[in-house]
Amino acid sequence: MTEPLHTQFLRTILQHPEAREEITGPLGKVKTLKKGVSRGVSMIYVVRKSTARVEMWIYRGPKPHQVDEAKHIHQHFHNHKASIENAFGAPLNWNHGRRKTAYSIQFDYDEFRLDDVTRWPDWADRMVADMNRLYDALRPHFL
Repeated sequence: MTEPLHTQFLRTILQHPEAREEITGPLGKVKTLKKGVSRGVSMIYVVRKSTARVEMWIYRGPKPHQVDEAKHIHQHFHNHKASIENAFGAPLNWNHGRRKTAYSIQFDYDEFRLDDVTRWPDWADRMVADMNRLYDALRPHFL
C-alpha cells in the first residue's frame, strides 16, 4: 500500500536539510508536522489538497479559562505584529476564522497544489525557509 500524497510530501519536509529539529515534529494524523515549542504553543506545517501553511498554533484547552489564556498569548504576539512581520519579511495571517478555541499566526500558500508532485522540491524549500523565518520572528516575543 502506498502512502497518501500528503504523507509523502511531509516526508520531504522532514528530510529537508534546513528543517530544524526544534520546530519540526513527527508526522501527525491530520496531514501535519507539529512540534511543541512552549506550553500550549506549537509550530505546525499543514498540508491539504489545494492549500498549505506554516503556523504558530496556540491552544491551551477547550475550557473557557484555557481559551482566555490562548487569546491572551495571541494578543501578546499581536501587540508586536509590526516587529514580527518586519522580521519575517511579509504580512502574516493573524486570524484563522473557523477556530473557536485556538489561535494562530500563519503564512498561507493558497497556490499550493498537492497533486503537482513536480513542484514538491520547490515547495519544501519554501515552506522550510518560511517556517524557520516565522519561528525566528516570533521567538524574541515568547512569554
